[in-house]
Amino acid sequence: MISSTVSVRDFYPKDPNLTNEKQLLGALHDVLKKLQTKRLPFWEKKFGQVPTCDVGEQCAVRKGARIGKMCDCPRGAFCNSYLLKCL
Repeated sequence: MISSTVSVRDFYPKDPNLTNEKQLLGALHDVLKKLQTKRLPFWEKKFGQVPTCDVGEQCAVRKGARIGKMCDCPRGAFCNSYLLKCL
């Protein structure tokens, strides 16, 4: 009977491309740093307001049976629930 132990290192390549991994980690770090420093204005956070969009722009997203609002249509326009655009 032959028994062999399997190590986690057996599943990884012998010579990984460390420069590519370092570049990806650096890019991920930059994105996370930008997301942490991005702050919403106080009035948007407090009142839960969404930005306004122009007529003809997509104003909502459909996910299954639900519709999520992306932006408010300008005065005199409305968000069409079929086209998901401001009309």
